[in-house]
Amino acid sequence: MTELAAAPVRPDATPPPNSPPARRLTRRRWRDSRLLIGVLLVLVSVVVGARLFASADSTRQWVVARQDLPAGHVIVAGDLTTVPARLDTRTSNRYYPGAQLGRLTGSTLARPVDTGELVSGADFVRDNAQSTRLVPVIVKAGRLPALTPGDHVDVYVYQAGAAAPAGVGDQPTTGENTPAPAAGAGAEAQVLHDVEFVELDKLASGDRSLTLRVPIDSAIQAVAASQSERVDVVKLEKDSRGGVGTTGPTLAPGYGR
Repeated sequence: MTELAAAPVRPDATPPPNSPPARRLTRRRWRDSRLLIGVLLVLVSVVVGARLFASADSTRQWVVARQDLPAGHVIVAGDLTTVPARLDTRTSNRYYPGAQLGRLTGSTLARPVDTGELVSGADFVRDNAQSTRLVPVIVKAGRLPALTPGDHVDVYVYQAGAAAPAGVGDQPTTGENTPAPAAGAGAEAQVLHDVEFVELDKLASGDRSLTLRVPIDSAIQAVAASQSERVDVVKLEKDSRGGVGTTGPTLAPGYGR
């Protein structure tokens, strides 16, 4: 039989010279600077996002003028509307939120307000308003100028048989300087001064019905004017600030609430 020789025993392997020592994996500590920076960035992102969301959610409806409105104008339905806007707390305390829109009808402006301008509490003066009435006055076509709601006008009527003012035409006199009414003469008489035009309707007859806002003491003159054969309307010019006089100021509460 063939005799098997035992394999020689190899000596223990030795590491090659200049080999770096082995490194063990270590657990990341909470105090690692990169970990802390990452957590901080996440927190900042959450805070900024929350503030942006809160700001977007603070957008509200606010009252603005639908058209140019003059000083002394009494607000009617359709003069104002609402728009969305985001105002800071200090600014929002000056203006009317959309929920107050209906409460402003009947209030009087203390200054002109431009189209699209936010309506503030300072736009309405704080004294008590003079009582007014809305009265229709019938005017024949061609006897009134082009009018826009908010314009102020004077109203004249022709009174047949009335004496014309002194110096108009050749008139007999009853005294040295007093003119006497001529037979069949007539004259224009002013019945309303500086009243607000609200709206205009065209009648089937071709005449126009003007709705005017007049002081309560002048309502009877307005009604009588409609019974006259001839009514003339004169538009008043506005001043540099858009005003043409006052109708009686009011305060409209509720702004900034």
